[in-house]
Amino acid sequence: MASFKRNRVLNTSLVLREIWTHREISRVQIAKNLDLDKSTVTSIVAGLLEKGVVEETAIGKAGPQGGRKPVLLKLNGSKGSVIGIEMKPDGYTAVAADLSGRIIDTWVGDFEICESNLATSFLDIVAELRGKVPGDAPIQGIGLGVPGVVNTGKNIINYSMPLGITKPWDFKSNVADQCDLPVYIENDANACAWAELAFHRTKKLKNFVFVLLEFRDTTRLRGLHERTALGLGIVIDGRVYHGRNYSAGEFRSILRGPNNKGQFSLSDEESLRIADDPHLLDRVIDELAKNVSLLATTLNLDEVYLGGDIERYGELMVPVFEKKIQDNWPYPDKVHCKVKFSSLGRKAVAYGAAGLVLHRLFAELGAMGRIARSLPAFPPGVKEQFNTGTVGFQTTP
Repeated sequence: MASFKRNRVLNTSLVLREIWTHREISRVQIAKNLDLDKSTVTSIVAGLLEKGVVEETAIGKAGPQGGRKPVLLKLNGSKGSVIGIEMKPDGYTAVAADLSGRIIDTWVGDFEICESNLATSFLDIVAELRGKVPGDAPIQGIGLGVPGVVNTGKNIINYSMPLGITKPWDFKSNVADQCDLPVYIENDANACAWAELAFHRTKKLKNFVFVLLEFRDTTRLRGLHERTALGLGIVIDGRVYHGRNYSAGEFRSILRGPNNKGQFSLSDEESLRIADDPHLLDRVIDELAKNVSLLATTLNLDEVYLGGDIERYGELMVPVFEKKIQDNWPYPDKVHCKVKFSSLGRKAVAYGAAGLVLHRLFAELGAMGRIARSLPAFPPGVKEQFNTGTVGFQTTP
């Protein structure tokens, strides 16, 4: 009996993942994709329909040999929601999304954030947002994107120069343990990569880099010596690549010299004027394109996504990047690496933090049991099991 229940849990989780990944899919296609008996899938879907977790949405096309047209299924996103937050030195951006990935609302706040007030600021933001998310879409988790080296496995910020964190800062004990919801933290550029994976999951993205460039207000924030904040989110084989010590994606130009304090081969004075001086901006774009082209051709990437404040320079940047990538390719054929701007706009980090939570909910099987049972948010003891990846149907009596 226990073995039957475990198999039922696993199969239900797999079915949920298929529905979430494809957005709309038939029972027959689910059974085919998962190599499950059609009767098993039909039984599982019936339970999900009864609980309102899944709903029938449309009639699909008949197969090549005719027959009955399949009924398509989709996730009922209104059964829950997730929150994504970006925190940076000059404020925060937050989004709420339902379980299907539809954005419910967005918020912004403008105040200085640093190590000393990071915990209280986050908890205050969460408390405020929880009162604004519709009660019929209970929050299932919260994601946070911050600049710096972030150990997502242990929920520790190793370093964050923008936030003034110079030694490991335990986000888990300082923040996550104070919440009654699961909380995940990620580097801001990596969060953007999660956004592309989660919100564009039907594209089955495999190998790409997300280039996040933001401009900061150095006149108002103490200790910042340049306006640019640039990081890379690297995805290999459909997974965000963190590297050793979770420091993959930290960027410094290969043209940067020992006397340059910033990320590019600019003087301190030039670094402060990048966003305001067209000639300096052209120089930075050219230098960035050279660096990214080396990565794109060496790893044979499929896409390069550009996001953050640089989106306003779209017409200027894409041709430069495309040319540098092609110039760096040693063979006569054309490089099949597409350069495009993120469709998520300047809120890409917050979207990505929400996307990270959605990915944890649906792509990692242990977390889906609670959704399948349409439970309220985190009964006592479940949050800890969720955070360790052991939560499933068996956690509920």
